[in-house]
Amino acid sequence: MKPFKFERDKVIDAAKLLFWQKGFNGTSMRDLQQAVDLRPGSLYASFGDKSQLYSAALTRYADEGYQALQQCFEETGDAEKSLAQFLLLAVNRGGDEPSHVCMLVKTIAELGDEGHSLAILAKQQLVRMENAFFELFLHLQQQGKLLDQDPRVMAKEFQALVIGLKTYAQTGQSQETMQLMSEHALKYFFTR
Repeated sequence: MKPFKFERDKVIDAAKLLFWQKGFNGTSMRDLQQAVDLRPGSLYASFGDKSQLYSAALTRYADEGYQALQQCFEETGDAEKSLAQFLLLAVNRGGDEPSHVCMLVKTIAELGDEGHSLAILAKQQLVRMENAFFELFLHLQQQGKLLDQDPRVMAKEFQALVIGLKTYAQTGQSQETMQLMSEHALKYFFTR
């Protein structure tokens, strides 16, 4: 049973990269079959349809972001440092990613007007991440570091910052420029 799980994870990871690059509508079943190296029958038997595979890939993507934030906190033991480390990690990745733009945001941009279940899932995953940011800002407030700032508003602003900087990186900015922008934004967050 374990080898099947491993193969399933491998398929989800390959599909995630393809969907992240091409989007839901831009990815054909033939593209998927080639990327995940499965025959149509096996793909349908394991995942149902393209939408279900996309859902699994989108959830994997969101889980990886959530786990990265948790790892930043485990490594630093400090809410402020973990937020800073996460932002720098999010913005400076890219060489190994098929797109700088957040897959959740791309999904909403592509399917949100249609009220598609995948866009709803993407929005739910963004809320989950925002709640994780909120917990860290709340911790900072409890330590007396935020003065009169609302941790919920700061979590929303921080999420918008991460999304915005990742998207801006798509314009071809150098890694040095993105690093400077991230550091400047962090100073704004933690000195106001």
